[in-house]
Amino acid sequence: MDKLRSKIAAFLERFIKVLVGAVVLPFAFSLVGALRDHLLIDLPGSKTMVLTWIDWGFMTYVGIHILLYRPATLFRMSHQLFSIVAVWLFGGQVASVGQAPRGGRMKGGKGAAEDGGAEGSTLVAFSPYAVPFAMVLVCVGGWLMGRWVEHTLTDGAVSFLIGMAMSFHWSNTADALQQERKRWYLETYLLAIGLVFVTTMLIGSAFLPLVVPDFSFIKWLDDAWHRTGDIYLTTMSQLFGV
Repeated sequence: MDKLRSKIAAFLERFIKVLVGAVVLPFAFSLVGALRDHLLIDLPGSKTMVLTWIDWGFMTYVGIHILLYRPATLFRMSHQLFSIVAVWLFGGQVASVGQAPRGGRMKGGKGAAEDGGAEGSTLVAFSPYAVPFAMVLVCVGGWLMGRWVEHTLTDGAVSFLIGMAMSFHWSNTADALQQERKRWYLETYLLAIGLVFVTTMLIGSAFLPLVVPDFSFIKWLDDAWHRTGDIYLTTMSQLFGV
């Protein structure tokens, strides 16, 4: 009887994860599509758009990551730097993304947990993956620079660095989560990737108005929400003929 209950519980858990993933996926696609449309903004004094510079930065880092060098050490440093902020805000301890040689344990500071977990707050353990710290720093740095330097001289470079920073975060987070793949169900892994993607898009885009004043976070989110609704309605009509 206990085995049957555990099997039913495991099935329901996996079903809920698949269901949540099915909800997250259309929203993720809508966020990307709406963001690209809302970044079709001409830079001051240039015919090049913000989106173009971001795309160039994104693809440049992808090429570096795949062909030349994967800066895992730099990612771990940003992870540890953010842990200071996360611990201050939420309490607990963040485990490092690095793995110990034995047993698949994660390296960490004081009180690091086994099997890649973190002692204390789950929110703290997840937050370095969910927050694109490098992109936030670029946006804040670009905003500070824009207070003393002419925007026409910095906007292109800042947009390029935003693309590189987001690509850096996603690529290295995917590598880190891939290390956990063996002990997760496939739907758990895909759900984690999807949730990280969505949360980084939301948090990172919230800082974009600092360096792209013509970008409206609220309008972008509203557009993405309506697109998501259209996807759900289209899917329902195709499946059930509504």
